[in-house]
Amino acid sequence: MRTIVTLSLVSLSALAACSTPATYKDSQGNDLVVSLDQPNIQDFNQAADKLVQGMMTSGVLERAPRKPALMGISRIVNDTSSAFDTDQLTKKVRVALLNTGKIEVTNTIGLDGKVEDPMAKGVQDMKDFESGRSNQTPDLPDYTLTAKILENRAAAGGTRQVSYIFQMSLTDTRSGRGVWEGEETITKQGTKNAIGF
Repeated sequence: MRTIVTLSLVSLSALAACSTPATYKDSQGNDLVVSLDQPNIQDFNQAADKLVQGMMTSGVLERAPRKPALMGISRIVNDTSSAFDTDQLTKKVRVALLNTGKIEVTNTIGLDGKVEDPMAKGVQDMKDFESGRSNQTPDLPDYTLTAKILENRAAAGGTRQVSYIFQMSLTDTRSGRGVWEGEETITKQGTKNAIGF
């Protein structure tokens, strides 16, 4: 019995000695941690890049009623088994779209009345009141953006696979019709850990 305990302590000591110190990595690099249990930063980066590229090449923003077009962020749904902030996707998409100069994003109109920037909303309301525009219709978005993140899991033998499906839609608020949709699937595989960790 003591021999087993001694061997276990020796094994743990050897594992501890093999640990590597924390280092900085390029967030766009290929040597990042890949997990099957949740989306990783590289998954969000890749999905956002592909979705924005798809929207840009579709030409939908060239047909906008004004330039730059005004976009509002609508419902973003995480329909996976992992809890994460959906801003990891939407913020990357917003930054990329804003940098094109073809889109501006409203921060003072939000889903269910929840605005992203309450201070900006307060200042806007005060300016509207002072100028006598408070009874007029506010500057409404030309488009709204919705998204959903899904997952699909599969296993065969000792191999596990997970796919994260990033779906995004752009709706024209004048007609209520979808004018662009994109979908990007990120698939990862790994083997089950025999030890059970």
